Amino acid sequence: MGEARSTQKDSPHEDYPYETESHSPELHNAESHNAEADTQARLHRVERQFAEIQRLVNFGSWEWDVATDVVTLSDELCRIFGVEPSELEQTYEAFIRRIHPDDRDVVDDAMKRASADRASFAVDHRLVRSDGDIRWLHSRGNIFAGEHGEPNLYGVAIDITDRRRSEQFLREFIGNAAHALGTPSAVIVQVAHVLADSSLGTADREAAMGALARQSTRLRELSTNLFDLVALDKDAPSVMFGLSMMLRPVPLADTVRKAAVASPPAKDATITIDIAADITVLAEPIELERVFVHLFDNAQIYGGPNVSVTANRMADEVSVDVRDDGPGLPNEYLPDLFAPFAKRRVAGQGSGLGLAVVHRLMEAFGGAISYRSGESHGSVFTLRFSAD
Repeated sequence: MGEARSTQKDSPHEDYPYETESHSPELHNAESHNAEADTQARLHRVERQFAEIQRLVNFGSWEWDVATDVVTLSDELCRIFGVEPSELEQTYEAFIRRIHPDDRDVVDDAMKRASADRASFAVDHRLVRSDGDIRWLHSRGNIFAGEHGEPNLYGVAIDITDRRRSEQFLREFIGNAAHALGTPSAVIVQVAHVLADSSLGTADREAAMGALARQSTRLRELSTNLFDLVALDKDAPSVMFGLSMMLRPVPLADTVRKAAVASPPAKDATITIDIAADITVLAEPIELERVFVHLFDNAQIYGGPNVSVTANRMADEVSVDVRDDGPGLPNEYLPDLFAPFAKRRVAGQGSGLGLAVVHRLMEAFGGAISYRSGESHGSVFTLRFSAD
């Protein structure tokens, strides 16, 4: 018999040899370092993007480590709080002290309840900045467990001051407008009932028609002034239509004379105009005339019978004084003199809107209006315009 021979090789790899790749420790460390650097770069980029988003949207983020009592604010939230990050005292007590005293308990209760119940919270509240300015914030937060299960509270605070001011503006405006429009509307309704009486005599009918005309005119003026206040108010909601105004040089003396014709003085009263014919101011002609009509009406109702208008031209400004010889205004009227519906109305006269409209129009012209008492008596309203 022949001898049996084995053909199995000692190693399955002998016919197909290959090299096993091996990395040196130095190469491995370099790759790990590059990966870590890349991760850090991406993290910094995300942090920069998040900070920019906070700045654009006007909100900031915060964190409260309950166990260590450390509160951390983002740079944007520090800006909203009116404090430099380096000056911030990072304790919960210091954080709560910055909340408006009337809202402090509400915020404190919401945050502590969220921590105890492991729940989220949301609350609107006021903030008192370092400079005394008061801002409105919408704060919301959620609970996250720390490394050892301890509660950490994370959240954001959004500056909603403009929104709250707009809401307040609308509430006050609607309430005051309803009151102002109610009186002439009620008179018109009553007159309509009177005129419906077929037995009404000629004299009574003429008197009723006169009352109807006066109250209709008053209603129209109120509506116009109300619209202007909304259109010109910087805090009015953006959904309102703005009052479009094309400013140009306007002859001052001619405009004041037109206003005097539109608002003629009462019997035994006078309007004296002492303005150089070549003085012009930057304004809108029709609205500028309305400014002086309102001032003349205001003088007739609240001031004295005699009104004078003078102007002084300087290098880049024109100053106009509208002066009356009345008793002047009590000091308690001055703080809200140019506010809508200011509490200085004479019963049955005026709307409480005239000076507010003048103030807004002067701002729209790029000018200003101010008040001072006369040297011995009377009131002086000073208008400042940009020279053309």
